[in-house]
Amino acid sequence: MVTVRTPPGRVRVALGDARDLPGVPSESVALVVTSPPYPMLPQWDELFRRWGATGFEAMHARLAEAWAACRRVLVPGGILAVNIGDALRTLEGEFRLWPNHVRVALDCEALGLRPLPYILWKKPTNRPNAFLGSGFDPPNAYVTLDCEFILLFRKGSPRRFPPKDPRRVESRYSRSERDTWFSQVWTDIRGVRQGLDGARTGAFPPAIPERLIRMFSVVGDTVLDPFAGTGTTLWEASRFGRDSVGVEIDPVLYERLVDRARRSGVEP
Repeated sequence: MVTVRTPPGRVRVALGDARDLPGVPSESVALVVTSPPYPMLPQWDELFRRWGATGFEAMHARLAEAWAACRRVLVPGGILAVNIGDALRTLEGEFRLWPNHVRVALDCEALGLRPLPYILWKKPTNRPNAFLGSGFDPPNAYVTLDCEFILLFRKGSPRRFPPKDPRRVESRYSRSERDTWFSQVWTDIRGVRQGLDGARTGAFPPAIPERLIRMFSVVGDTVLDPFAGTGTTLWEASRFGRDSVGVEIDPVLYERLVDRARRSGVEP
């Protein structure tokens, strides 16, 4: 048996706004994999203020503009994968859950993107019995918020390929990978430490984009992350022979992405 080594894909990064996706042509991207800023998490308040948005509705209105831009650049049959978590926050003296995954799903469907079965990422924790509220006395405790959603949407009908297409064959995953990846609940991936030398980040672990890239694209496709951050999606795409484009609004993170691309010998 001859093992074919897939050459790394090209990485490109742009400084800009996810709502515009500068330099990304329409219908040029097969897959979007991203983890956007989560509305109603204090970590992201400043970014949303720069977008002129305060409050749940206004924040999601800004994100909806990014989803519209993603729809523009997706090829027919392309997939949008959004890793999003809900938020817990006290506002005007009231402790509430802010259901970000619900709003993203509704906004993407309103744009004409077809929802697919989602993935529930249950993050392992060192505090399995963590809870919020009143200890052992009912009824005022709260369920632990330890899951995030990976929402999946398709632009139109599934992509079509000729029989025995070589790019599909080269991109094939194993039976055990299929059985794990296409289960709706992922329990075997730990989260990663947030923050990077004072820069704003919300990185997800490399295993998340790795799986999504191999599940929903083929070798030679282009993968986009409109909230590129530390570039996790970009480097995983390159590692598996997909080209990638990252758009990042933060100048500090953008310069780090450019530097990493240059050191890696790929196009910044």
